[in-house]
Amino acid sequence: MSHGTNGPADDLQFIRRIMERTQARIDPHAFHFVLWGVLVLVAYPLANWADLADRPGLRNWALGAMLGLGALGSFLLEMRLKGRARIEGENTFVSRQVVLLVAYHIGVASILSATGPATGFIPGPYVPVLWGLAYASMMYAIGVVYTREYMVSGFAILVGTLIALFRIEYAGMILGPFMGIGAMVPGLVAERRVARMRTRPTELEP
Repeated sequence: MSHGTNGPADDLQFIRRIMERTQARIDPHAFHFVLWGVLVLVAYPLANWADLADRPGLRNWALGAMLGLGALGSFLLEMRLKGRARIEGENTFVSRQVVLLVAYHIGVASILSATGPATGFIPGPYVPVLWGLAYASMMYAIGVVYTREYMVSGFAILVGTLIALFRIEYAGMILGPFMGIGAMVPGLVAERRVARMRTRPTELEP
């Protein structure tokens, strides 16, 4: 059925716009990236400073607080939604891909963080570098299936990780800003995009 004077050409344009609208309507729940970005930005440099000051108690407190607050915050933010979609006509396929990518990278990094030092494969001071690599790979992979700012973030975190590798004694102070800001910026961009789609449900996102 034609929707204009050009017949099939108009039909193709109409179908293309429907496909674009479906592809653009993605909610990756990027508030998690913002939350964890803030926590890493604060906790990693603090833990690094505690190491340099020979205060292991403060180091453990900083990292423990980061993990506890992050897990609790993510849980409460998800519970607030109660399984409801935030945007009408959401493309849940891509959203699920983002969740799987995050779960895989965080899971692998967590396992290696526990087993690496225990087996001597990864020295303890290099664990932050491992997380830097995990974040870099995760953000870039999300950028492949979602939007380009995540790819840029992943590359920036990789640069920070390489710098930290050569200054391992300051790894937390280096990686905190790279990983924290690298997660927060694309997260905030994605949240703004979702907010626009909620207030203007028929608008196509670029």
